[in-house]
Amino acid sequence: MYIFDIDGTLLYTIDSIAYNVNESLKDFGLEGLPKEKIREFVGNGPVVLINKSLDYINFENNVEKRLEILNHYNKKYDSNPSYLTKPYDGIVDQLNKLKESGEIIVSFSNKPDSTCKKVIEEIFGRGYFDYVLGYREDIKRKPSPEGMFIIKERFGVDFTDIIYFGDSEVDIECGKNAGVFTVGCSWGFRDKDFLLSYNPDLLIDSPTEISKVRRV
Repeated sequence: MYIFDIDGTLLYTIDSIAYNVNESLKDFGLEGLPKEKIREFVGNGPVVLINKSLDYINFENNVEKRLEILNHYNKKYDSNPSYLTKPYDGIVDQLNKLKESGEIIVSFSNKPDSTCKKVIEEIFGRGYFDYVLGYREDIKRKPSPEGMFIIKERFGVDFTDIIYFGDSEVDIECGKNAGVFTVGCSWGFRDKDFLLSYNPDLLIDSPTEISKVRRV
């Protein structure tokens, strides 16, 4: 089984995320952030993303107002999650190779579950992935391994059968917490040296390497 993070691993989404963050802030009369700064805040889901963005612009610590901005962002992003979004070069070819060889492929993200399902269907087509799992209120976000447990039980596989690909420290920690073979992907939101500092089982620099990865 091959499990993939979405943002920064399967899909180039930073332009879309940055656009929706800044448009949401603008709707509340607030200044926007540089895209590269927003990139640093991605990985732990929209709550962390919006709160870190608001902290960066020194917005007041008003819980109700921050929640209003968060809900506004979620609604705006969910209305068109595939805007400015595309698979990284080589991803579709590699996924097709895995599917042709009979592998189970799953996408797993800290995005809200409904948004994950929507963007994956819009980009790849309905039923392309065997399962799509995002954040739900009954599951702790990555780096908690709870989502991994759900995926494992759904398909009746052992953790030794799973290879997990992700582009952030959150993904590497999640994979290690679950005890699965974890591959860092340096084409996403974090650079190679940063990912290596979290000791993934393997690090790859191009999506074209995905189908060659085997658990050691």
